[in-house]
Amino acid sequence: MDQLQLYINDQLVDLNEDSPIALSFQINNLADVRNQQGNTSNQFKVPLTQRNRQILGFPDNVAFASDLPYKKYDAKVIQDGLEIIPYGIAELNSTDNDNASITILSGNVDFFDLIDGRIYDMGDKNSPWGKDMVWQPYDHKWDLINVAHSQTKTDGWIWPIVDYGLFQDTEDAAIIDVRHMRPGFFIKTAIDLLLKSTGYKGTGSLLADPLYPLLICQFSNNTFDHGINYQTEPDKKEMNASQPMDVQLNHFTKANPGGNFSYSQIDSDPSNQFIGSTYFKSDSVNNITVTATFPHVKMYGYVTPVQNASKLTAYIIYHRDGTPNSEDLFLAQHTFGFDGFGEKKPGDPHNDPNGWTRISGSGGNIFAEIDIYKTKISVDAELGVNDIIYIGYVWTGKVPTYATFYKGNTLEVVSQKANVKFGQDVQCERIFPDISQKDLLKDTLQRFGIICQTDNNGKTISFNSFRDIVNNIPIAKNWTSKCVDQGKQITFQLGNYAQVNYLQYKHDDNVLPAKFGWSQINIANQTLPASSTLFESLFGVTLNRPFYGGQIAQIKMVDNTDGGTDFMTTVEPRILIDQKLDLQKRKQTITFTDGVSNIVVNDYISTPYFYKPDAPDLPNGYGKPSLHFDDLRKKYYPELEEILTETKKVIRYILLTPRDILELDLLIPIYMEQDSAYYYINKIDSWRKGHPTKVELVKLG
Repeated sequence: MDQLQLYINDQLVDLNEDSPIALSFQINNLADVRNQQGNTSNQFKVPLTQRNRQILGFPDNVAFASDLPYKKYDAKVIQDGLEIIPYGIAELNSTDNDNASITILSGNVDFFDLIDGRIYDMGDKNSPWGKDMVWQPYDHKWDLINVAHSQTKTDGWIWPIVDYGLFQDTEDAAIIDVRHMRPGFFIKTAIDLLLKSTGYKGTGSLLADPLYPLLICQFSNNTFDHGINYQTEPDKKEMNASQPMDVQLNHFTKANPGGNFSYSQIDSDPSNQFIGSTYFKSDSVNNITVTATFPHVKMYGYVTPVQNASKLTAYIIYHRDGTPNSEDLFLAQHTFGFDGFGEKKPGDPHNDPNGWTRISGSGGNIFAEIDIYKTKISVDAELGVNDIIYIGYVWTGKVPTYATFYKGNTLEVVSQKANVKFGQDVQCERIFPDISQKDLLKDTLQRFGIICQTDNNGKTISFNSFRDIVNNIPIAKNWTSKCVDQGKQITFQLGNYAQVNYLQYKHDDNVLPAKFGWSQINIANQTLPASSTLFESLFGVTLNRPFYGGQIAQIKMVDNTDGGTDFMTTVEPRILIDQKLDLQKRKQTITFTDGVSNIVVNDYISTPYFYKPDAPDLPNGYGKPSLHFDDLRKKYYPELEEILTETKKVIRYILLTPRDILELDLLIPIYMEQDSAYYYINKIDSWRKGHPTKVELVKLG
């Protein structure tokens, strides 16, 4: 039996006898540990029979081609009744005369394609990656209760105690203002959500590693922003009101010189925040832009004497928390009057066409009228619950004076929904830096020395280490008899390694010494280049500061030398290890405050760190956790270091059956009696049934 079948979108494809399908298998090329690889085929051709044209969406017809050529086709490859590629992806490369060129992808390729979007896209229901909104259940309010109660959390979001530059220079910091804190998010939860969005389930030794669930991505972005959905959804906190009638304001005497503008028509107020016809009373914490417009104002009053000319000043006024005794603040203003205008005198060389028209008087007693058009007052404001905004006015100068505000005055309140403010909801994908899901996963895999292998059939992805591969030597497959005597090639270099290979973090100008947290893998091979970067983390390092008899992480984003509290300093993304500090053992308490209320915590608080020499040991003999790359290298990379010490990459030609391919597990080594050696399968290159296949092998130990 020698039957090869290709199914695209569950339909059997006609094949060419002279354009074979050759399959390559790979999970991680040890020549490039920064990247994960997947399974691919050669670019092969299928005939454009009527059947194939229909399956592929008539790609050879410019006028009638469907959208299928622009999509990924579901693909299945069957050899002798065995599903060699049960869940693959077919990509149409081109058409040429009577053939279509196709490539098949599977394994890790499918999975990594599914996580190609950015983490921020997970908060956009209109994006392919955010349509299931798997992050939405982690939305929460930034308030005193959530911050205080999050200290014991071990998944999802947490508000750990991190000094952003606002802690006092003392070890005793028993009172912490939650308005100066920022959240973190457990990386394991983020990767769980990443997997959930793809329909895959994670397995492997990474999930049992005691350090993995402790890792936190701690907020360190330039701005604390809301998610895309929040920013783009209809503004439920907006308000638009107008005055459809003319309003006459008269000021006969200097008594009672002020008042408020009213707006009798509510054009939009979905949250019912406009009270009566005058006051906007906020029902939530909100950053707003307030705009008052006056299309046409006619004013009557005295132009002279200049120092006492008639004026009416309109104000945008803020009143705190609806409290009767709170002081009103004038946020913005515009003065209607005669200042800056000349007299309107048609035909006169000194005529001001936009100026005032004399009604009576002369010298220091000129009474006039003026038309003022298209006036706007606008200001940004931060409102708390029950804070009030309204538009008032005050008369000054000589009386009597009058003003007609013609119909069309408006008051508009619009939410500025970009930045998160205390009391608002946090969308947790915005705790992370603006990176792709794929990059976050790769950064995590590199930290633990993990190779991943995807089972498209079972929808699982195994996260296993180099150590797991070495530990699988007792169950290695013996391929001795499958080896074809077509020679072998041995090389003593692997990829682009150098004599010194750096494992490094992002450089951050705010952290000294400059290369703190870095490490290196040394290879005693004088034929290699002097040095190179093995990989660079997406994150920067973090130093500690004294806190309450211990230490916590310090990310200096606030320069408070002048008393400021704004997060203005740019730093690199940060990753930390969660540590729960037992306050009961210390007989201490911590008070969290929001400036109004307090919560006292006397059990545990989260005091994360990057590196701490006296960190408590993790269970199962792990030792002290650390994110210093030298500690991670010693923990997770000794097997790779041993492989690289005396590198031997061997190329052999091996006759593999369809069942060998079906049962292939690249996490299990093979044994070759010819060499008395165990090998990691680096790549199976262009397999076809009945043909010797080029296989790249890397000697273990």
